[in-house]
Amino acid sequence: MKNIIVTGGANGIGFECAKIFSEKNYRVFVLDKDINNMSNYKITYFKCDVSKEKEVLKVAKIISKEVEKIDVIINCAGIQIEESFEQYSQEKWQEIMNTNYFGTCNTIHSFLNNMDSGSTILNLISVHSFKPRTNKYVYDSSKSALEMLTKELGIELATENITINALSFGAVETKMNKVWESDISKKEEARKKVPLKIIFTPNQIATFIYNIVENFSQYTTGSIFIVDGGRSLI
Repeated sequence: MKNIIVTGGANGIGFECAKIFSEKNYRVFVLDKDINNMSNYKITYFKCDVSKEKEVLKVAKIISKEVEKIDVIINCAGIQIEESFEQYSQEKWQEIMNTNYFGTCNTIHSFLNNMDSGSTILNLISVHSFKPRTNKYVYDSSKSALEMLTKELGIELATENITINALSFGAVETKMNKVWESDISKKEEARKKVPLKIIFTPNQIATFIYNIVENFSQYTTGSIFIVDGGRSLI
């Protein structure tokens, strides 16, 4: 049985990801600061704020006593704010960077000693890591930073035959876009920006993640898999 770490696994894409890997006979360890009922799934849940290095290290020590090797890390944890640059405050922006960027760094660094040849890491980024827009500055900046981190760690970790890649996707029906529930016009506005008119579900993204891990990760590293319905083209 392979062992997998999923951050942000209590909700949205992370939750669907944890379920799929559990159903595929992985031993799943979820790190999330929120609480969710996972009693119907074979998932080990740790309440952990990945933005805090000490909390991640503590969980890593516990898990290392249970399993010898971590085969996969999926970094799903992420938060965002939407506001104009005029509303900027370092404190608010730092919270986003601490979760999205440093949370990923904390997780990889804390579990790296438990990974060896054949292990793989997948970071979730966004089409807006390289496609500019306004009002989501810090979220997009954090994803851009993760894109470069993925490429640079791809060089370093290749010496250990550990691969690291990223999935860049477009609009998804998650809590980040909950405004769509009360304002369908905003959802349709987002759909119009996608050449294939696709709004993804969390389960669809989780399925892409599983396929990348199972079918592609051993053959490439530092790669950015773009699955966005063509959003990055226009």
